[in-house]
Amino acid sequence: MAFEPRRSDFIGELCVALAHRWVPEACFMILTCYFDESGTHKGSELALMAGFVGDARQWRKFEKRTAKLFRRFGVDIFHSIDVKRTDKDFEGWSVDRKIEFLDEFQHIINETLERGFASMMSYKDYDYYCGLDWTGLRKDSMYGILFRASVSSAVDSAIQVDRWAFGKEPRLNVVLESGHRNADDALRIYNFFEGKFGAKGSNALAGLTFANKGDCLPLAAADLFAYSAYREETGGKPLGTPTKPLKSQASYGGNAFRIVIGRESLDGLHEQAIALAKERVSCEPERLS
Repeated sequence: MAFEPRRSDFIGELCVALAHRWVPEACFMILTCYFDESGTHKGSELALMAGFVGDARQWRKFEKRTAKLFRRFGVDIFHSIDVKRTDKDFEGWSVDRKIEFLDEFQHIINETLERGFASMMSYKDYDYYCGLDWTGLRKDSMYGILFRASVSSAVDSAIQVDRWAFGKEPRLNVVLESGHRNADDALRIYNFFEGKFGAKGSNALAGLTFANKGDCLPLAAADLFAYSAYREETGGKPLGTPTKPLKSQASYGGNAFRIVIGRESLDGLHEQAIALAKERVSCEPERLS
C-alpha cells in the first residue's frame, strides 16, 4: 500500500524524501536551542541545546496527538517564551490555562518519545575555551559545541537500543531548527562526524535537515524541553501552582538526560583541534623546491 503523508506529518514526509519510502524504524533527533549567544542578557548563565530522539513511528504518534491538542487550545505555532509572556497564540490566557496546556503537552511527549537530551554549558566555561591558544586552529561556536555533544549522545543512545536497529545498524537523522546564525558550524561538525563514522565503516548518520516551527511540529517538543531545562538549571520561577495533580509528573519515565559540558571536555576539544591540524599538515603533499 502506498504511503500518503498526512497534514502536520513532517516526519512522514521527511522519511519519503530521505528514503523514498515510509520507514517506521528510522531514528530522528529533533533539536533546538535556548540561549543568548552574546551573554549580555541580564541573568544569562548558560546556553543549552535540547531535543528528543525517537523512531519515525513514535514521532508520528507525537505529531497526531500534539496537533489535536493544539487545535483544542487554538495554538498554531508553539514558543515557550510566548507562553511565559502571554503573547501571540497565548494572549489572554490565565495561569491555570497555561498550566493545563503545558501539562497535557508534556504528558504527550512522555508517552510518545524515546528519550530527551539537554546539552548545556556555562558562558564562563565558553570564555575559558575561547581563551585557549587557537593560533592556526578553528574553534567551535557555543552552538557548535552543544551540537557536538547532542549528536554524540544521541548516536551512542541509538546504538544501545536494539529495536532502533534496522539493517546492520541504527541510522540517525538529525533535524535542527533553521535560522540560527551558526548553522554552518553545525553543518561542518555534522560532516566531520559523518566522515569519522564513515572511516570506521559505519553509516550511523543518515542526514542533517533544517526546519522551522511552522512546518515541523516536533520542534515544539524540543522547544519546551529546552526552555524547561534552562529554567530548572537557572532557578527560574514556575508559571504558577497547579490546582490538581499533574498528568505529566505521573507519566514521566526518567528518560530525559543532562549533558554538562565542562572544562575537561573543552580541553579535550582543544586537543582534538590540535591533533586534526597536525594530521592535515602531514597529509599535505611536499612542495617542490
